[in-house]
Amino acid sequence: MKNYSLFIDFDYTITTDDVGNRFYTYFSGGKNEPLVKRWLNREITTHECLTEEARLCRGSRAEFIEYVDKFEIDHGFPELVRLCSEAEIPLYVLSDGLDFYISHILGKYGIGDIDIYSNKALFDNGNLKIELPYWTEECAACGNCKGARIRQLKREEDEAIYIGDGLSDLCGAREADLIFAKDDLARFLSEESREYIEYENLFEVKDKLIGILNSARM
Repeated sequence: MKNYSLFIDFDYTITTDDVGNRFYTYFSGGKNEPLVKRWLNREITTHECLTEEARLCRGSRAEFIEYVDKFEIDHGFPELVRLCSEAEIPLYVLSDGLDFYISHILGKYGIGDIDIYSNKALFDNGNLKIELPYWTEECAACGNCKGARIRQLKREEDEAIYIGDGLSDLCGAREADLIFAKDDLARFLSEESREYIEYENLFEVKDKLIGILNSARM
C-alpha cells in the first residue's frame, strides 16, 4: 500500500482569490504591477519581486488585517483537511505569501494546527518588510522554494502530492509524484510535457484523492 504526504499552495488554491497579489496592489496603489509583469516574464526572481512589493506598501497592521479579512477559502479545503487526518496523510501549506494573512484567514474558518511554511511580515510604523526564512541559494528563483520544502518534509517512503495554481508552485510540482494543477501552473506543466490532474476546486481534489487512495488499497 502506498503512503502519501500532501503539499498545498495557499493563494488562489486554498483561497478563492490571489490574496497576496490583491494585497500588494491595494496597499502599493498599483505600483507593484510592473514588478509582477517582470516576475511573470521571469526577468526577476520571486525574492526580488516580493521584497520590492513589500517596500511599496503603506498601512498599519490593523488596516492590513481589515483588508485581508474579506477573503474566503475554497469550501472544499476543510473536507480535504479532514480526509488527510482520517487517512493519516501529513498535510503542509507551502506559500510565498505572508504568515499574518494566512493565519488570519484560516483562523476565520476555525482551521488550525496545520503546518505552514511561508514568508513572514514585519510591521514598522506604517511600513511593511518581509523576511524569507525558507529562501535557499540552491533555488534563487523562489522566495520559499516549495521543491526544497518537499524534499525536507516528505517522509522517506511517501509519494508527494502537490496542489497549486501558479508560477511559484512550479518547483513544488516538479518534486511531486502526483500533481493537481489549474491555471498558470497547468499551462507551465503542459509546456514541460509533465502529467497532472486538472481541477477547478478542492471538492474535486478531495473526490479524486479518495479514488486514488481506494485504488492504492486494492
